[in-house]
Amino acid sequence: MSSTNTTGAPTAVLPENARFLRDAFGSPLRDGSCVLDADHQVGYVRLEFGTRRGPDSLYWDGWFSVTSTRNAHPLSGKVMHGSMVNLIGRAS
Repeated sequence: MSSTNTTGAPTAVLPENARFLRDAFGSPLRDGSCVLDADHQVGYVRLEFGTRRGPDSLYWDGWFSVTSTRNAHPLSGKVMHGSMVNLIGRAS
């Protein structure tokens, strides 16, 4: 699985981390995907790539941000796990 970061460049997700990037029904979540979060609000998946906190890192714990807009900073939203969100729309 790969995803696209805010610069538009594809970013590899470590295979052992890909299982965390699935919604409650098993659909893949990518950076920018539109989801319904645990509070029943529409938001967008935001991942940090190239850090110790992103899915391209062995230190990643499987949690990611859900922000109110697709281009919001990954640290400005709610912290969620894939089992807490439902995919509404895919990122282009």
